[in-house]
Amino acid sequence: MSSLQLVKSYGGWQLLDAGQPVLWFPEREKGLEIATIMADARSLYRGEPTTVEAQNDDGEFEVIAAFV
Repeated sequence: MSSLQLVKSYGGWQLLDAGQPVLWFPEREKGLEIATIMADARSLYRGEPTTVEAQNDDGEFEVIAAFV
């Protein structure tokens, strides 16, 4: 299973794919939107289960979406 993570970074949000930085967003909601689209496409086209996780205000990760 692969994972896309949205983490706080430099006053915005960094999208990580398997721990590697991919994109940066100034707004959390836009980052979640793009990450969800990417995860859905990965699951659909590659058949690879993918989750979207994001840091909350306490720095802990929450699962936002899962595609299988």
